[in-house]
Amino acid sequence: MPALGDPPNYSTPRTLGLALVSVLGSLAHFTLGALDYEHVSRYLGLAVMLLAGLLLVFGILTLIRYAEAITSMNDPYARTPMYDTPHEGLTYRVGVGLNGLAAASALAWAVGGELPLWHLAAALVNVYAAFLAWQTRPVGEKGEGA
Repeated sequence: MPALGDPPNYSTPRTLGLALVSVLGSLAHFTLGALDYEHVSRYLGLAVMLLAGLLLVFGILTLIRYAEAITSMNDPYARTPMYDTPHEGLTYRVGVGLNGLAAASALAWAVGGELPLWHLAAALVNVYAAFLAWQTRPVGEKGEGA
């Protein structure tokens, strides 16, 4: 848990970056899924587009939470707790999980698709988003050494 007076976890530039990169990655998977759908398995294509939808929802919800944290930092009568919320632990876990799955599926699609370089680029976007999600984990989370 951050010290009193430190900015809340959701108000950091990393959280904004995580939200925007997740949205970008999901849009890349939707676009590549539509362009390269006929060259891979139907089920892999549908699974990747479903995963892209989940990633889009995650990115938008993270962006909303970032905006809430920024505005509540200036609110003298904040209505929500800003520290140690259950979402803080879930955000980085879901972010790492969804972006890791999306990167793995992009690599699988790069092997069987007609646009391997574009799929590899989408995988790199997802790996970066997973890195950002890992960096947004709350202070004192297991495995951090604190």
